[in-house]
Amino acid sequence: MKQRTSPRQRNASVRRPFAMSLFFTALLSVSVWYSVHPAGAEDAEVVAPSKTYEEFIDAVWAYESDIEPSQQSYYNDNWDNPVVGSYPEVDFPGRVIRDDDGNPVEAYNLTIEEFFHVIGIGGLYHPNDPNPDWKLIQSNVINYLGFVGFQFQESDLVDLGYYEYETITMMQTTYPIHYVDVPNSNWANDVRQFFAYPPIVEVPTLVRDAVVFRDDFFTGKNGINTYEDFTTPDKHILVIKDHFANKYEGIVAGLKDRGKNLGDYLGTYVYWDQLDPPVSPPPGKRDNKVEITLSGLLAGAHLRGAEGVVSLLVDHKNPSDENGTYILQYVQDYAGYDTPFGSRFFASR
Repeated sequence: MKQRTSPRQRNASVRRPFAMSLFFTALLSVSVWYSVHPAGAEDAEVVAPSKTYEEFIDAVWAYESDIEPSQQSYYNDNWDNPVVGSYPEVDFPGRVIRDDDGNPVEAYNLTIEEFFHVIGIGGLYHPNDPNPDWKLIQSNVINYLGFVGFQFQESDLVDLGYYEYETITMMQTTYPIHYVDVPNSNWANDVRQFFAYPPIVEVPTLVRDAVVFRDDFFTGKNGINTYEDFTTPDKHILVIKDHFANKYEGIVAGLKDRGKNLGDYLGTYVYWDQLDPPVSPPPGKRDNKVEITLSGLLAGAHLRGAEGVVSLLVDHKNPSDENGTYILQYVQDYAGYDTPFGSRFFASR
C-alpha cells in the first residue's frame, strides 16, 4: 500500500486495497536478515504471549475493515466534518471509478457520514445509536475494489470451500471469472475485464477489475448460502478462523517443500534494511528489528498468502500488495499473540 491513513489523516491510498486505518499512518517497504533469538526454550516459555487469539482477530479485523469501535466518539464528533482526506470514488460500494489510465479517481474531503456510505455501512451506523453492532458493521464493509469485511476476495472463499468461481463457457472451454491483482494500466480506457493467462494466473481466467460475490456461487459450507449469510458476524468469524487455519497449513507445507520448518524461524529476528528490497529507516517509525512470531506470520499470510511468508523467511523477499503494503508490516504489527496452532515461539506439531 502506498500509505494507509485514518479518517483523521487520509491522503490517497487504500489497503489491500483499503487504506484508512485508525491505528497506523505511514506503512512500508522492507528488508531483513536473520539472527538467532538469544533466549533458550525455557526463557521462551516464560515470555509466552498474554494476548489472545480473539484479540488478534479483533486487531486485524479492525485494521482491515477500517472500523475501530474505540473511535466511536471520533466518528460522532466528525459525522458532518470533512476529515477523510481522500478515498477512491465509487459508483456504488465496491465499484471503483477509474480514469482513462485505469487509476482510481480520488474523492476528497469526505465527512465520516459520506465515507461510511462509500464503504457500504451507511445504513448500519448512526451517531444517535449508543450501542452499534460493531461486528455487523465490520463484516459489511466493502472497499472500493469490492473486498468484503475482513477484506476477503473470491479466491479466499474458494480456497476455503465457501464459494465457487463464476464461469463463462466459450468455444467449449469454461473459464473462471474473478478479480486478480494486476497493474492499473490493464483497466485503461474503461476496460473492466480481460482474459489473462499464465503466469499472471494459474489457469486461463476472465479477470475482473473488482471483486463480485453472487449468491448462486456460495456452497453452503457452515450454513453460508448467500452473501447476506457471509456478512453475518458469527458466519464471518467462522470464515476468518478457517482462513487462518488454511494459512497456517500453507506456511507449514510451503516450508516443508523448501526443506524447512517453522521451528527454524520462530523466535529469530529479521531487519527492515536487510531484505529485498531494503528499507531504511522503516516506515511509521517502526523498529528496524522484527521478531518472527506465529501470529505475525499468520497476519503476513493474510496480506500476501502463505507463499509470501515462505518467500520472506526462506528467500528474504518482502512482497507487497496492490497498494504497496509490504508483508513485514503485518509480521511486525501483529506479533506476539497466542494462536490455536502454537505459542509465540513454538508451533504445534
